[in-house]
Amino acid sequence: MTVLYQFLTFLVVLGIIVLVHEFGHYLAARLMGIRVEVFSFGFGRRLFGRRIGDTDFRVSLVPVGGYVRMAGEEDFDPAHAAPDQFMAKNRAQKIFTLLMGPLMNLVLALLLIAGVNMAGVEIDAYKLEPPLIGWVEKGSPAEQAGLQAGDLLLAINGRAVPTWKEAEITIGTNPKEVLRVEYRRGSEPRRTDLKVAASSRYEIGFAGFYWPLSAVIDQVAPGYPASRAGLRPGDRIVAVDGRPVATYFELAEIIHAAPGRQLQLDVQRGGQTFATPVTPRAENGIGIIGFNVRIASTEVRYGFFAALGNSVQEAGRLVRLTVDAFRKIAQRKLSVKSFSGPIEIARVSQQALASGFSSFLMLIAFISLQLGIVNLFPIPGLDGGHLLIFIVESVIRRDLNAKLKNALIYAGFAFLLALMGFVLLNDIAKTLPRGWGSLLPFLK
Repeated sequence: MTVLYQFLTFLVVLGIIVLVHEFGHYLAARLMGIRVEVFSFGFGRRLFGRRIGDTDFRVSLVPVGGYVRMAGEEDFDPAHAAPDQFMAKNRAQKIFTLLMGPLMNLVLALLLIAGVNMAGVEIDAYKLEPPLIGWVEKGSPAEQAGLQAGDLLLAINGRAVPTWKEAEITIGTNPKEVLRVEYRRGSEPRRTDLKVAASSRYEIGFAGFYWPLSAVIDQVAPGYPASRAGLRPGDRIVAVDGRPVATYFELAEIIHAAPGRQLQLDVQRGGQTFATPVTPRAENGIGIIGFNVRIASTEVRYGFFAALGNSVQEAGRLVRLTVDAFRKIAQRKLSVKSFSGPIEIARVSQQALASGFSSFLMLIAFISLQLGIVNLFPIPGLDGGHLLIFIVESVIRRDLNAKLKNALIYAGFAFLLALMGFVLLNDIAKTLPRGWGSLLPFLK
């Protein structure tokens, strides 16, 4: 049932994005007087649909992607050209028709982000706060760079980081990079080089510093040491064995290092403080007592114009991050493991829908934006590949050789099929214990 649920949410996400993209092409074609023969969701054999005017609106067998087929796009004969055929139009009209697909993906992203901002979005409150470090993990890149609890981050690589959200995004998108970090310790401005590590199966950037998260219990797992010790939601743990703990991260480090060893916890409940013994259970080599902590959240809501302004800023940031990620992959500074295909998108779509409708809409906006950007890449077979050909022809003022164009398009499709196969295998590898090493044992 979980797999079916993920598949259905994936179809909803993909369906919305593809239909909007192809509607952009359809709308532009109609505006340019181009006859549209087919508007299809999916590829392969036609399952059902309805003909409206000259266009067959259909659902096809393979529900991954879609297309608009315009008259004269594939079987154009210059000797018998009709004025409503795609290839009979001038290059400016053809370029406009191709651009409208990615442009509609951008419009969809802007509208969804603006709508979520107007309806109100729940986010972790600390993300809006200045990036004041509350805890530095031992042995982490942050410790090696000399950062300490109490340091206030100011800028990374010359770009200001006024909030934890900006700091986390910058670190997360720069794995294995050396970043110049400007910070303030007390009243003294300082600077250091931070060599970001890569963590998790996605190889996301990791620094090892955290915000000052208080050790206030949110939930207690039944049957675990915390429950047997009488700990409750709302309790604040302030010391362990007489040693004050300022943050949850500090507390977690102490508990993880003490499997099977009794600890004395000082707990604040209401206006009183009491001590209680607890012995962490050993799981996977670390100590666990069975609770999670409370992370304060806040709802951010914008008016109409403020929501539009924030939507443009957020879309611009996502475009910059996406383009930067592809640049780093090309430079081999970012692992191809960061690619996600249909399996991973289905899993993330299901998680986003489970966490709330606003998260689901934001995911659609993000993927729509990425699809629009990727479609503009100058790869034959994508909109960007056709655009490049038309732009080159506009510059040289003549058509390229038909055999050359066909060869480029076939090569582009072959590349895209190979890329799709790799992305699918990459999704599968992410679910395996040793990643790609489980698929290809000779890889370490």
